[in-house]
Amino acid sequence: MKKMFITQEIGSLQRPLWRQKLGSGVDKPTIASALLWGERLGVKEVGELANNRGTGLLQKRKELNQEERDRIIEISTLYAIRMLEAAGLDRIFNGEQPRTEMYDFLARYVRGIRTAGVLNAFDANYFRKGITEDEVSIIEDGKRFFVDEFKFVRRNTRKVVKPCLTGPYTMADWSYLEYYLGRLEKSGVWGNGAMNRARSDAVLDFASKVLNPAVRDLAKNGAAVIQIDEPGAATNEGESRLFSDAINASFEGVPRNVEKTVHLCYSDYPSLFPELADCVADSYLIEFTNHASPTNFRPEEVDPGTFKALRLFKEYDMHSNVGVGVIDIHSDLIESPQVVRDRILYAAKVIGDPSLIQVNPDCGLRTRRWNVAFAKLCSMTEGAALARAEYGGE
Repeated sequence: MKKMFITQEIGSLQRPLWRQKLGSGVDKPTIASALLWGERLGVKEVGELANNRGTGLLQKRKELNQEERDRIIEISTLYAIRMLEAAGLDRIFNGEQPRTEMYDFLARYVRGIRTAGVLNAFDANYFRKGITEDEVSIIEDGKRFFVDEFKFVRRNTRKVVKPCLTGPYTMADWSYLEYYLGRLEKSGVWGNGAMNRARSDAVLDFASKVLNPAVRDLAKNGAAVIQIDEPGAATNEGESRLFSDAINASFEGVPRNVEKTVHLCYSDYPSLFPELADCVADSYLIEFTNHASPTNFRPEEVDPGTFKALRLFKEYDMHSNVGVGVIDIHSDLIESPQVVRDRILYAAKVIGDPSLIQVNPDCGLRTRRWNVAFAKLCSMTEGAALARAEYGGE
């Protein structure tokens, strides 16, 4: 029987400071934090980071070699896995510990892109924007990395593993499309017409030649759920058809028994309809909570567009799962399990079918310190349990 209100993360967790430094001088308080969290989460490998003999990876005074740096990244991945397990999530990944920023990381594995420079994304987060110099396609090392990353997590957990990838629309929207625009201008197409066609060509190339090969390989290697992240989904209201076509192309050829998931964050969700109803995705994970009270659920605090989107999922009879964001990733305030329960139950009422509701944070938790992220996730799973109890489930 399908579990009601399954819980999951969205993708990213903040990288611990000792993971960020990678041996460039880790101070004693940072080492102490690594030991504390390792013991708290039951990470067996914590002794490799620091020990009484002073021979741990974080205690070395000399420059670390690549093998040692890679091992620190592996251990930080294990920390993330154990943290998500300890919080009680049904579906987990690796907190994206082996990665950098969501755009920049995938761009490194794309043929036809070079880095242009660093731009501010939000808060104090930055990404390296790329310029297309040729038709984009994924390199073999990229496909191999995503499969190896997935296999590492699967070997180290009994939970359902949900790998995630930055989506084709966002990748194109966040790139300078010089190659695609120049190709059209050479053929005599200029102005807005050229830009619109360049965007369309680039989005569909990212979908069919970058995302789809990676997604297929993940499915072939046993991924039961695959998530595509699209924070840029509603950048242009006139491109909802293009967006839907790109998601479909990304999942082309993926077996039916693989759950195809799309994460949409902080978007104008209603603007994606009616075209979104033609999308092959099985699940949509959306933001629902941003800056709402952590102690009391008030429907008026939720963006009316989000409520409208929930109703549109029902109106178009999409019968897709809807992952409701019940945790605010922009605040250190810890939501109570009761308010999480009330958010879930209200969303279930709007959708009209509680079996279609999944539970997740609004977005990735890389903006929060680990103690805050862990407390929020624990409240989330406790709240989901309370919501299940309302329907007589465990």
